[in-house]
Amino acid sequence: MTNTTPFDKDRQEARDPDRLETHDKDQEDAHLERLIDGVLREQPLLRAPASLETRVLAAIEREASPWWRSGFVQWPLGARAAMFAVLLLVSKLTLDAVMWLFSHPTPVSQTVESTISRARSTASVFSSVLQVGQSVLNVIPGHWITLALVFAAGMYFMLFVLGATAYRTLYLNK
Repeated sequence: MTNTTPFDKDRQEARDPDRLETHDKDQEDAHLERLIDGVLREQPLLRAPASLETRVLAAIEREASPWWRSGFVQWPLGARAAMFAVLLLVSKLTLDAVMWLFSHPTPVSQTVESTISRARSTASVFSSVLQVGQSVLNVIPGHWITLALVFAAGMYFMLFVLGATAYRTLYLNK
């Protein structure tokens, strides 16, 4: 017994054009449609690439998720306006609470005030040190400062040369 499909006859007729009936255009179109349908149905099913599958599933999930889980820009205009109003109210209440805390003497406000006064005194000390340093630099001639920088760079270079020489002498000659 041979394995034959209902479309074997159609395939054979497609290979042999003389046997095709050409008297009626509709019958020819129906025959061609059956032939193509049979060939396509026998094709193996193909799986979509993994990257396409993940993108499609992500798009379906985005469409299925509620609007408040999407980005703020995709929210309806009324919801965005309501959220903005709520955020303004929360920020005003927060500022009012902070102002109320610091308007009455509390341990928190006293601690903050003492920290601020210490920071101001430290800043004034640094400012005084900077002013003294600036006045000293203004007294020293500019070419002396240049010579000191060249001397420091030369000493750094000498330190590098001595280190390289010591390394070669002590470790590479063993």
